[in-house]
Amino acid sequence: MTVKSDPTRPLILWLQGGPGSDSTGFGNIEELGPKDINLQDRNNTWLQVADLVFVDNPVGAGFSYVDSNSAFTTNVKQIGQDLMAWAKAFFKKHPEYQTRDFYIFCESYGGKMSAEFGKQLQDAIDDGSIKAKLAGVALGDSWISSMDFVNTWPEYLYSVSYLDGKQLDTANSKAAECQKLVDNKKWYDATTCWGQMEDLIGQLTAGVSWYNILKSGGTDDWSKKFSLKSNKLRKFSVKQRTFDRHIGHLQSDALNDLMNGKIRQKFGSTIPANIRFGAQSSAVFNQQWGDFMTPNYDTVDNLLKRGVNVTVFNGQLDLICNTLGVELWLKRLQWEHRDEFLNSAKTSFSSPDQSQVWGFQKGFKNLKFFYILRAGHMVAHDVPWPALEVVKKITGKA
Repeated sequence: MTVKSDPTRPLILWLQGGPGSDSTGFGNIEELGPKDINLQDRNNTWLQVADLVFVDNPVGAGFSYVDSNSAFTTNVKQIGQDLMAWAKAFFKKHPEYQTRDFYIFCESYGGKMSAEFGKQLQDAIDDGSIKAKLAGVALGDSWISSMDFVNTWPEYLYSVSYLDGKQLDTANSKAAECQKLVDNKKWYDATTCWGQMEDLIGQLTAGVSWYNILKSGGTDDWSKKFSLKSNKLRKFSVKQRTFDRHIGHLQSDALNDLMNGKIRQKFGSTIPANIRFGAQSSAVFNQQWGDFMTPNYDTVDNLLKRGVNVTVFNGQLDLICNTLGVELWLKRLQWEHRDEFLNSAKTSFSSPDQSQVWGFQKGFKNLKFFYILRAGHMVAHDVPWPALEVVKKITGKA
């Protein structure tokens, strides 16, 4: 599709989760970019609202790569620093974006990265070391507070009949083990416990999808590949199983073929001949193992207190980053207007003909929350048009 140049158009940066999944492939092709997996025009591309930029991060995801293991990041602070290096180069090379509204949108683990990057970017804007206009950070189904999600998995699954009372007790007991490790700041062991908790949930629910609770047994688009290999994977380590559950299966054969074929040709000599799309994603995932369970709602607090617009949007059917957990970490904020936000009116938004409620919204000052119905973890993929409408609301283009 052709988009006319417009100096008032905002710029949206999309950051994928994982860590180790990629923005230029999965986020762009599978969710919100101008072309789909068959290179056909996407009817609900976010390009209708804003200019888009996709960055493969942490370094090693997608087509990005390292020549030495020492260059891999091990925590979100380092990821933020790498993104700042990109931002300084980008806004210098493209000065036309220095005064445009710049939004950071994300999904899943991308939320931890986006909050940290947003903080560092605002720091640089404030001290004058970069010229940019951070208009907002939008956290989609974001892994902001690990234990608030882990502790609500059992309750959520019990409420929708995936667990009975005995299984609820079993799952809560395992979650309590993980909580104790987090309380003692044994981050590496806590991540291992998280992986074991996911194994347990899979066993108790006959493989409920982590990305859409209406799916089971690997029937959603993202867990099919993992489910088909699950019997073989049982002999692998918790770390390997967790990677395959959340990252490996996203790199479908069709996406890999496209990225290593036609898309690679478009990039030309920019990508060295020995680099393959997604080849270092497992290393990216493993290097972050000690940082998975650290919460960063305090970083969200920092953004709010400085007046940065923060929007949370969450799919109703998401399990891994379920709305129950989001509600809990929002209550942990120390922002002075937290209570006004929590007590603000929750209103619905609907289809243009008012025939279907798409979701609900609430907000106060610079914090907004969108509850998106019939969507799982990948909101833009599951409900493309409602997702686009939410983007319009966030960017003031509605």
